[in-house]
Amino acid sequence: MWSFSKRIFLTLSACFVVTLLMAQPKNNSPYSRFGVGDILNQNFANLRATPGFTNAYNNSYHLNLQNPASLGFLQMAAFDFGMYGRSSTWESGNESNDNWSGNMSHLALGFTLNNPVNDLLEREVRNFSWGMSFALVPYSLVGYTVQTTGDVPDIGSVTSEFRGEGGTNQFIWSNGFRYKQTAVGFTLGYLFGKIENVRSVAFNDITAGYSNRFLDDFSINGFTWRFGAQRNFSFNTDQPNKVKILTLGVTASSNASLNTNSSQFYQRVNPSYILALANDTILDRSNVDGKATLPAQFGVGAIFNSAGKFKLGVNYDIAQWSNYRNDAKPETFEDTYRLAFGAEFIPNFASYNKFWERVRYRVGGFTGTDPRSIDGEQLQEVGITFGLGLPITLPRQQVSFINLSAEFGKRGSGTSLQETYGEFTIGFTLNDNSWFFKRKFN
Repeated sequence: MWSFSKRIFLTLSACFVVTLLMAQPKNNSPYSRFGVGDILNQNFANLRATPGFTNAYNNSYHLNLQNPASLGFLQMAAFDFGMYGRSSTWESGNESNDNWSGNMSHLALGFTLNNPVNDLLEREVRNFSWGMSFALVPYSLVGYTVQTTGDVPDIGSVTSEFRGEGGTNQFIWSNGFRYKQTAVGFTLGYLFGKIENVRSVAFNDITAGYSNRFLDDFSINGFTWRFGAQRNFSFNTDQPNKVKILTLGVTASSNASLNTNSSQFYQRVNPSYILALANDTILDRSNVDGKATLPAQFGVGAIFNSAGKFKLGVNYDIAQWSNYRNDAKPETFEDTYRLAFGAEFIPNFASYNKFWERVRYRVGGFTGTDPRSIDGEQLQEVGITFGLGLPITLPRQQVSFINLSAEFGKRGSGTSLQETYGEFTIGFTLNDNSWFFKRKFN
């Protein structure tokens, strides 16, 4: 007879695979017209449910891409993958529009190079630990279709359409080194992608009507880096059931210099001609090399852990988006901040026969700013989060997790264009403690 937890795991796994095969991103975010598009949440499902844990979080089972120092506290190999779905409502004046999008959220593998099982069998206390991870995550997404029609004096009705697609991804290599309760780490990332923007203008009332079409696209690639540090402070260590831990974390990165390659093709189209050769090319320029700069970032965080049962965390991040530059698409942005909090509760993580007492119950919230502006007003964002961490016992008593998170928020408060959304993420963390295990034969 299969256990309840295994049935959950297999059912959700089947749903995940089917959804992954069928899902196609259908993003329609007018905000993604600007910069490199909408910057995506790169946290895994467990941290999306507790956004206040980002900089100070470390765990024996889970990865934390935002602070590489956390890898120093990893106790086993962790393979983490997941996807998200997002439902949005856009409002401008008396008009509104609904759309959804979804895609893979992350794919990562992390492991410790010092297997703790070896230390346990050899009765050795090791003060030093080294963890490493590789990950592929989407960094930004562009997808929008906006159409407007208005009257222009002496010209008449004019229809303008704006379309865009593409985005960027990031391959990440991270290392974390721990000595006793202090850890440092670094992340080296390679960012790459291509973005296409199309504008068209049609003059509807002109007898020999024509339209203008402007195509701009650019590819971007280059290296990024991040530094992180964490420190655990333990209290009541002489009482195993009442141990309390305060973890402080910090992350930082400098401006990242990237390479761009852009093309422009502007054309006037006259529909009264059948032959395409009658179209007038205004500008045709390709393979123009340039530079781009992503902003420096800095973050701090703290988590209070009470006897492995209750955690409370706060996180603060800033980014200097005023330093953003892009020769292929010059724009001006504003600096941003993000303040977040989160909490996690485990009724009894050591419960043997009560599944729901081992479940991680998570909640959080955040507020902050977006680097982009609408009508001269910087975008504001606010949201709340919820989630569950479902522990699953696999063969050889390996504990793994299904992490679920839900986020409900709003962007653009006080501007003429606002988004209200709900985002749902499912992540699978598969753990194994046999990596780098030294087998001995007598």
